[in-house]
Amino acid sequence: MSHHLSVTDLPPEGEKLQLTKFTSWRSILMLAAIAGVAASLLIFIMGGEAANAFAFSYLFALEVFFTITAGATFWVLLHNASNSSWGVAIRRIPELMTQLFLPLLLLALPLFMPFMPTKPSWMGHLWEWVGIHAQIIEHPPVGTSTLREGLAATHDTALLFKKFPYLHNGIGGIIPGMDIRMLLFFGALFFIGSKLLNYSLSQDRTGEIQPTYSARRFSCGMLPVFAVCSTFAAIDWVMSMNYLWFSTMFGVNIFAGSALASMALIILIVGTLVKTGHFKHIVTEEHFHLMGKLMHAFIIFWAYIAFSQFFLIWYANIPEETQFYAIRNTNGWWYLSLSLVFLHFLVPFAFMLKRDSKRNLNAVMAVAAFVIGVHVLELYWMVIPERGRALYEFSTAPDARFLRDLIFDALALLTFASVYGFCLIRLLSKHSLYPCGDPRLEESINVVS
Repeated sequence: MSHHLSVTDLPPEGEKLQLTKFTSWRSILMLAAIAGVAASLLIFIMGGEAANAFAFSYLFALEVFFTITAGATFWVLLHNASNSSWGVAIRRIPELMTQLFLPLLLLALPLFMPFMPTKPSWMGHLWEWVGIHAQIIEHPPVGTSTLREGLAATHDTALLFKKFPYLHNGIGGIIPGMDIRMLLFFGALFFIGSKLLNYSLSQDRTGEIQPTYSARRFSCGMLPVFAVCSTFAAIDWVMSMNYLWFSTMFGVNIFAGSALASMALIILIVGTLVKTGHFKHIVTEEHFHLMGKLMHAFIIFWAYIAFSQFFLIWYANIPEETQFYAIRNTNGWWYLSLSLVFLHFLVPFAFMLKRDSKRNLNAVMAVAAFVIGVHVLELYWMVIPERGRALYEFSTAPDARFLRDLIFDALALLTFASVYGFCLIRLLSKHSLYPCGDPRLEESINVVS
């Protein structure tokens, strides 16, 4: 760097978002969020086959933004646990992103319907085991009085009987059911993010060093909690859609994609703020270089995990395991499966090899946007094929159903994106865009990569 900048040259209260530069965006996002939420609730209230199909779209959109927010939580935990100094300048962005677990929880409630004794029909279509449980409760086999006894009564449901301690709703098993676990996952991750944000904000007010030590100890203790929550959320919501299928690497696969996509979104947010006149003397090309290197590293890590999962399942050739890829290699889904190899790994990996591509703001933001788009495609590839199981060929699908399902997918994604964007802009306007009281801020703004 050409000169050393001291924190005394910066405003003592930090910098807040200039809302006037985002007024139109706030209005558009608010209107889209209201319309999207209203349309989604109307579809669920109407019920029937349309609601069953829309539930897959809704879960896909929820998973996109849940994984990105979980990834932001991981980066905050990692920055604090590793005593990172370079990341102080951009740390407030993922800290604020962690607060979006609360609106995501509110959006998720219509899908899971926690504490309802009778689950809606779309849950039985979304997670087949929920539908089987409902059938047995409504028509119990002769000589049975409980759901677990009913599962054990026939050979067809013997596997669900064995998995009942985990795959159930409510409190009937050894551990809490899926609907209660959903609340626990959201609650634990929101608590982690809120605690770390409070440490950071209290340091902004006082300038004391103690919150740094407290955040470091807390982050070291909460990293295993984060790992459990993110892993089992992936198992509950995506892997258990087909209760016959299992993969010990699935949770890591989801984590790799979430960490990658969240870093990409952080780059986009920070880059947008820089372009709109924020972060002057705070964020430099050195920070984008470091964030670009982390994004590049997780592109490689994702490829390693995704290939390992595929290779082990292909090599073992166990029917219960291979059906995941068999479904996604059927008809039109085969093209998306193959394209993920290039779009999720080869293209961004090759582009990010050059040092200049990480230091150039426009280049690194373009790759970040590309990475987020591919992350959305990957989760679409994970969730939506389960909508039919006996998949229809895209070119021969009934036009009405095909177009309706695409509209549902777009509606759910835009609804979540609008709510997420509106809430994020509101959070950015309430607090300083960087931790102005952190004693490592001067080291961060003068970092050289």
